[in-house]
Amino acid sequence: MSTILILEDEPFIALDLEETLVESGHQDHVTLSTCKDASAWLDAHTPAAAIIDPRLSDGICTTVVRRLSDLGVPFVVYSGEPDSLIENEPVFGKGEMLGKPASPDQVSAALSRALQTE
Repeated sequence: MSTILILEDEPFIALDLEETLVESGHQDHVTLSTCKDASAWLDAHTPAAAIIDPRLSDGICTTVVRRLSDLGVPFVVYSGEPDSLIENEPVFGKGEMLGKPASPDQVSAALSRALQTE
């Protein structure tokens, strides 16, 4: 199974996402908390999919999302304010949108939908 990238800077939310992935059969995942770390990781890896909180401690990760989109990597945008995000950064609209908070079932379903569009 291929790696799922989790991009989340809130530790408890990241842990919940990791547990949700494991419970839904995605054992191979990597969790990063900054745009800078994600960009560096993407220099050497291509994930099967990603779950992204667009607003991280070092800014909005537009560059990371553009790279994922250019690579054809499906992604879920996991945000408390998805509509305003798409208005300002249209590239986020290429992903599966999921508002925070979401249940594990909703996260799994959003990831499944994203993976089906690849």
